[in-house]
Amino acid sequence: MANIELRLYQYFVTLCDERGFSRAAERLAITPPTLTHQIQKLEKDLDVRLLNRKTKKKVQLTVAGTRFLESARDVLHRADEAEITARKAARGEVGRLEIGYMVATIYSGVVQRYIADFQKLYAAVDITLRQTPTVNLINAIMANELDAGFARLPKQYPSGLSGFVFYRAPIILALPSGHALARKAGPVNPRDLSDEPFISTSIGYDLAFTRHVESIAALGGFKPSIRKRAEDMTTVMAYVSAGYGIAAVSQDMASWHAPNVTFKKLAASAPQVEYAFMYRSNESAPASRAFIDAMRSFVEKSVAAGK
Repeated sequence: MANIELRLYQYFVTLCDERGFSRAAERLAITPPTLTHQIQKLEKDLDVRLLNRKTKKKVQLTVAGTRFLESARDVLHRADEAEITARKAARGEVGRLEIGYMVATIYSGVVQRYIADFQKLYAAVDITLRQTPTVNLINAIMANELDAGFARLPKQYPSGLSGFVFYRAPIILALPSGHALARKAGPVNPRDLSDEPFISTSIGYDLAFTRHVESIAALGGFKPSIRKRAEDMTTVMAYVSAGYGIAAVSQDMASWHAPNVTFKKLAASAPQVEYAFMYRSNESAPASRAFIDAMRSFVEKSVAAGK
């Protein structure tokens, strides 16, 4: 197969468009003899005669030349597209992102809003969302299995991981619907929870993040009794629904209409869940950098607007 230089395609197409060597050479900023030599080189590389040289007044194509002209235009078009795509990719305007999220962040609607706003700016960046418990999400980002994620704010970012708070929500209670406190009108006094069994997240999860059950217990002046632990909030809610106990959850979880679960506010000043957008500190991929910069901008605008 002939290894034809891209410029030879350009020379041939320009010659055909201008229908003369002088005008084509002027447009290409070369001399007519140079253009003649380059067209001859193209024919030699192809081992095909492209021009009918019986007349010197204007360019006439052979049958092979006519067919080759169509292909040459397509080659140049694809080369232009490849160049544009490469430049867009370098600016982060095209690409693919794998974004993790813990389930509670979706219930707030904030994540969806930010991703929708990003898609308006970078429509050619394909985003795939993956539901992942917070600890697993952090590990996946560090292992390059995820590009970034939305989850609970850790007490300390591991080395190589960065992030910032993008949303806060007060803690409320999730109770089995048949529970006496669920049927009682009004907010729940933390002191009334001293004898209640709690459903909480895993010990490792509690060590890495704010202990909201302990925060509520401190308000009520008691030591909490943890009956069940789970690796994610979906399972925590399943235990509550099954009647194993009560749980401290983000207020946004109330939008999840779980069967046999009633959500109640606290009568005291409730602690808050802080959610963070997390990413690799040394991230260099253009699409990921564009996403990080966009998230930071969205959050700053939301804070300024008091949202």
